[in-house]
Amino acid sequence: MFSTKLTKILALTSVFTILQSVELSTSSYASTFQGYTPPKERRPLQRTDGAGSRGCPEGLFGSLNLLVPNDHVGLTISERPTFSWHVSAVPSTPMKFALVEPGVAKPLFVKKIKVDKPGLVQLQIPSDIKGLTVGKQYRWTVSLVCNTKRPSLSIYARSWIARVPLTEVNNFSKTASEQQVRDKAMFYAQQGIWYDAVATMTKAYLSNPDSQFYATYLHGLLNQVGLSDVMANELQRLAEG
Repeated sequence: MFSTKLTKILALTSVFTILQSVELSTSSYASTFQGYTPPKERRPLQRTDGAGSRGCPEGLFGSLNLLVPNDHVGLTISERPTFSWHVSAVPSTPMKFALVEPGVAKPLFVKKIKVDKPGLVQLQIPSDIKGLTVGKQYRWTVSLVCNTKRPSLSIYARSWIARVPLTEVNNFSKTASEQQVRDKAMFYAQQGIWYDAVATMTKAYLSNPDSQFYATYLHGLLNQVGLSDVMANELQRLAEG
């Protein structure tokens, strides 16, 4: 019993130390990392996060947070972008992702996803699916369907995405150095291209979760849109094993 409690205490202490380090690192990078610059012409919206049980059995699911801005539509330059979200617990049923084109009843893309561990999740639109059109706004949803006969009781989170043209040419190579990833994410963030900035950094972090560098920058981006708790939960999960 004592050993178990000691292990948990050490794990939480480790999380606190990492978070302090992340905050310090973010501060030290302030002169070079300008963070996310929202587009001047913002398209307002209210981000919907999933939480609670609604029509699902108690304790079946924790919380669901889409990695998106909380007060405006995020942008992408990608024809088939990558979507990112965070789950605090492992659902007992598959999650469902849906991308809907405006004015079209049938979803552009639907996929069931089996999540086998809590944490960050990413999904890229496949190459055989129709790409996003520049200038259009699309709705995307991640849901946990507990009752197929009453889908309205599902836990869900919803947001929007709009594709814009790339107005500046970048010469990023295909190398995957930390400096290269940071510069690429910074470029997107400063141009107001939220989805590509957070997708780049999330992918790098998931490939190397021990990297304080990636954790720092991802924390910085999420903190700007009111999602600092996501990174805190992620680091705590890693510390507890």
